[in-house]
Amino acid sequence: MKIFSLILATTFALTLRASYAEDEKKFLTLGTYTYGLYHRMDNLLPLSSLIQEKLEDEYQVVTVSFPSVDELIQAMLQKKVDIVFISTSGYLGYMEQAQDFDIAGALIDDSGSTSSYRSVIASSKQSGISDWDGVMKNSKNLSFSFVDEKSTSGFMFPVKQLEFKNLTPLNEHFKSIQFSGNHMKALESILSGESDLAAFGANDLHALGKRKDEINILWISDTIPLGPVLVSKAIEERVKHDIEVLLHGLHQTEPTVFETIKSGWVEAQHASRFEKVSLAYYLDFLK
Repeated sequence: MKIFSLILATTFALTLRASYAEDEKKFLTLGTYTYGLYHRMDNLLPLSSLIQEKLEDEYQVVTVSFPSVDELIQAMLQKKVDIVFISTSGYLGYMEQAQDFDIAGALIDDSGSTSSYRSVIASSKQSGISDWDGVMKNSKNLSFSFVDEKSTSGFMFPVKQLEFKNLTPLNEHFKSIQFSGNHMKALESILSGESDLAAFGANDLHALGKRKDEINILWISDTIPLGPVLVSKAIEERVKHDIEVLLHGLHQTEPTVFETIKSGWVEAQHASRFEKVSLAYYLDFLK
């Protein structure tokens, strides 16, 4: 029912956008992506209202959630969205295809918390693997569970670590590669012994509590940059400026709206503000 409601809401929003175009009314579409059952529209609707208010109702702001990061990227390529909340890996994937959006800002987490946005690689106790030496000596006998190929902490950053260890291409170094679909399922696969190794987000490790003793933690990344908020280069400069000013001061001027946005992304729980960043901010972390 939730999935049907999301499809209905997205279709309605895009139809509304088309009707505005026919009436020559100004509009902006704010788009994001769904993770599991979390479409995040409730988290972003208050911001959409604020943007519309900031622009003195010159624009109607429509909020849309696409079923996946891939479908959000397609909407960006087809110029169906104007303001975008996207994941880190989704942003970098988009930049390989086009550069029609600028970064308006990104949530900043400089808390240093162990439950900040980090990536984890761990092994099952049943695998007999307790360190990287064991992985490198036995990799071709080991199964590895990731989240999905568009996951930042559940695939992209773990693969960078495996590259550093000379364990890529994956299918040449491991017995099998699986994609679980979400972080907790990847973690559960090593708790049960179904997989030998798994990659997932630190929030799920933190939620494990005392059961962390049931797995071997091989690697935890530094804090990963949170995904950016993008604005289309086609938007008028004064409008882009107003959106950026609103975002950068949101934690002070509209703290409730700021916290509502954060609550849509578990990895953003320790973020303190939006800040202007550049592509280099993300690329530097991959070095």
